[in-house]
Parts: sequence; C-alpha cells; structure tokens
Amino acid sequence: MKKILLFFLLSMSLHLSAQEKLYNKKAGSQLKIPYNTFDYNEIEGHLADTVHTALKPLHYYEISPGIIENRYRHLLLHKTTWFGRKLFDEHFFAILGPDYWISIDPVVDGRFGKDNLNTKTFQNTRAIRVEGILGKKFSFSSTIAENYAVFPKFLDRYAWATRPHVVPGYGLNKSEDLIHVDYPYAAGYIAYKPSKFFFFELGHGKHFIGEGYRSLFLSDNATNYPYFKISARFWHVKYTTMWTAYQDLRPEFTVNGVYKKKFSAIHYISWNATKKLHFGFFESVIWYNENRRGFDVNFLNPLIFFKTAEYEAGSNASNTVVGLSSRYRLPYKIHIYGQFLLDEMTVKKFFSEKGYWGNKFGYQIGLKYHDAFNIRNLFIRMEYNHVRPYTYAHNTLTNYAHNYQALAHPWGANFEEFLSEQQYRKKRFFVHNVMISGKKGFDFPNDSTAYGGDVYHYINPGNRNDDKYILQGNLGKIFYDNFEAGYIVNPATNLKFFGGFIYRKTSIEVPTKTIKNETVKYFYIGIRTHLWNDHFDQF
Repeated sequence: MKKILLFFLLSMSLHLSAQEKLYNKKAGSQLKIPYNTFDYNEIEGHLADTVHTALKPLHYYEISPGIIENRYRHLLLHKTTWFGRKLFDEHFFAILGPDYWISIDPVVDGRFGKDNLNTKTFQNTRAIRVEGILGKKFSFSSTIAENYAVFPKFLDRYAWATRPHVVPGYGLNKSEDLIHVDYPYAAGYIAYKPSKFFFFELGHGKHFIGEGYRSLFLSDNATNYPYFKISARFWHVKYTTMWTAYQDLRPEFTVNGVYKKKFSAIHYISWNATKKLHFGFFESVIWYNENRRGFDVNFLNPLIFFKTAEYEAGSNASNTVVGLSSRYRLPYKIHIYGQFLLDEMTVKKFFSEKGYWGNKFGYQIGLKYHDAFNIRNLFIRMEYNHVRPYTYAHNTLTNYAHNYQALAHPWGANFEEFLSEQQYRKKRFFVHNVMISGKKGFDFPNDSTAYGGDVYHYINPGNRNDDKYILQGNLGKIFYDNFEAGYIVNPATNLKFFGGFIYRKTSIEVPTKTIKNETVKYFYIGIRTHLWNDHFDQF
C-alpha cells in the first residue's frame, strides 16, 4: 500500500521536463485535438497546406509535432512549486513510461451571469478526463461530466421546448422543475493506427466536416452519438468512412420507454489537388429499422455511392445527401472556402422552376485570414450560409437530425445567414468575437403546414407546388453578437478564465415556443476547461 501511495505521489509530482516529454509523446499520438473554434482558428493558421483540415477533430499525428510543442512551450510560466505547476503548467496527474503515458485531469465549467430580463444564471460542471497512449499505435480518451445550470431565457427555452427535454449540444435534461437543467455528458474513444495508411476509431462523440464556422454537411451542433470511423491516407488523398447511430426522441415513435434508433453511413473524400487548391466530396445516408431492416449491410461497403443502395432498399426507407467542398489559398494566409449541399433535385426544374419544392440544397461561401495584417495570432473570418426550404427533411424518421437537433447547421433549413468572427491572442490573454445576422422562415404555431424550416416537419404531398421560396412562412430575424475575453490558465489542460457579453435581438411575425420579439443583453464570467464549443448561437 505504501509503495502504491509513493508511486501516486511521484506521478503527481513529475517535474516539468518530464511533463514536456509527456506532451511531446501526446503531440505524435492518435489522440484528438479537442475541437473548439477558437483554438482551431489559431492552430490551422500554422498548418502545412498538405494537412486535410476539413474533418474535425484533427488528431495530433496528422499535424507537425512542432506546432503543438512550440505553442505549449511559449505559454509556459515555469512555476516551481507543486501547486503552481499543477495549476498553470501541467496535467494534474500523469504516469509516464518508455512506451506509455496516462493523464487524469479534472474538468470544470463554472460560470455566473445576468441578463437585462433579470435572469441570474450559473453553470456547475464536475467532470474528469482520462487520456493515454499504449505503445505507438493505440490511444484512448474518456470524459464524464455532470452538469447543473440555469441558462439565460433565450437558451433555456430550447431546453424545455421538447419532450423529453434536450440541452442543445449536450444531452437529455433530467430536471422537471422548469428552472434548473440537469444533464450528463459522456464522450470517449479508442484509436488504433496499424500503419501509415490506415486509422481506426471507435467512440461516442461528435464530428465537424468543413472549413467554416458552420457546416452544411455535419457539425457539432447535436448531442454525442456512437460511431466507428476508418480513415485511409495515400498520395494527396484522405478517405474517411464513418458509421453512426442516431435516435429520434419523439413520443409517438417511443416504445416501452425505448427511443427509436436510426443509423447513418458517411463518406468524405479529401483531395489536395495542388498546394493551394483543395476539394472534398461528401455523402451521407440515414435509415431506420423499417420492416426489421436493422443495420443495412448494403451501406457497409465504403466505396459505393449511397443512392444505388438506397434505390435497392426503397426510396422511402432512407435519406441521402451529397455535397462538394473546396478551399483555395490566396497570398498572405487568406483562404476562401465553400460548400454545396444537395438533398434532392430534379434537373429540369432546378434551372427552369426556381420555386419547385424539391429543389432542396444549400451553399456556403467564406473567407478566413490567419495572422491578419501580419499580426501573429490575429484571425478574421466572414461567412455566408444559405439553405432552401425542406432541405434535410424526409417523409419518414430519416430526417437529418439527432435528439431533436439538426445534424448540420443549427438553424435547420429555410434560412440565410451572414457571420463574421475575429480573435486575437497575446501570450495567455485572448479576445474572441462572433457576430451573426440572419433570417429564417419558421412554421406558424397551431398550423400544420410545413414551411420548410423544421427538419422534423415534412411537406404534405398536397402542398408540393412550384411556389416554395427561401424565407417563406413565419419570418424571423436575428442579430447576435458574443464578445469574450480571457486568460489561458493552463495550456496543458486548456483551462481558461473568461468573461463576456452577448447582445441578441430577435423579431418574428408570430412568436413561437423558442423565438420571441425581444432584445437580450447578457453578461457572464467564469472558468472552464475548454474542450468543446458552447452552443449559444441557436436562432
């Protein structure tokens, strides 16, 4: 027992040089670089053009180790006391061996706030994160959290709008008191890289495909889901196949307390055509257990086009979307990027009848500028997103959604959006601002007509005429700005102290459960382990 205790204490007291060795091993491992927008904006500005950046989170082995190591060393405070090292420079607990390491860290998210509607908010997250490497080919990670919070009203409405209740981006809300939300969070994976060509990952989490702040293919908007992923890299190509399991929480499809399951298969091919030009091809199919179909083996083939398998199984049994993406590097670290998402199209009517209901598509155009105006770590983005009505919806359970949330853009469909983003970091201090302005066509309350904004509400065959246009229905407008400033407390764990201000103004023809005619001014302050994105920018 004494030997075990001594080993534990020695592990917690690893001196800084050992911690740097641990970090160096981590930098070349199969572990994921936790995905949050701020850190990725900075990291991507230093990546080689050969790195396939669209499918996120990235893994440490995919990028040059020097990028992560140099960033870590640059932020070190070189504290000498045990408490100072653990708080500001190191992992809380670590075991380091010649061909393995394990780290254990507490995860916190404590924040307080108040808005002009006299709502006092707080969040209390208690969690633990375990990561490790065994040899050169195997890595693992696990995060388990318990959360208790009072959100600002504009976000709180989303947590109570459905039954069962869902906290956007996180999980099911266990509370029933209509004041506090209480929700668990669990994420983890095991990763195996048998050779330089192939990579395998099994886990429970979420993904993001694209170069933008938003994605029209797959985003981290919805809650976590189980998945299995295979990636292959050769020549200038990275090819990823992923199988996932989603669920539909609607009471009418729940049997004996068990939610309806649906499955998905995803392909994404990333091709660096030149040093400056990048292309990507995306396709995804969602199906469910119709006629005891179960997991359809037709979609196990990683090399087929899903439309063929969908046709063989019956068009109503699954929902396929496809997309093209591109990125081009201009001088001075400026990148232009875009996505085109196609859900359904009749070629003749696509060009001759722009109001045809079946013209279901969306597109994104954006520009991002790293080290803007030759100022290191200054980042600027501008982006426009446009999605036509009824995109992602389907006439069965196979809509492009999971746990009441859209799997792509959080606004679903039938909207146009412009956003800008700016951020800057100087040593451990940072500022970050996101501004969003957009319009969306909602359904009218107590009206069964589907106007195309809700991916869960499909159009009735009797209403499928040729006068369906973007922003039809119950028109809503939003202006949202979130300014945040803070200090990186510990770069090893990504612990940050922060404070911010959200200004949010919404207007709508007929108010709904979630959207009101109001102006919100919300101040907040807190400390968090920044491992994922917040989801405060719902419509």
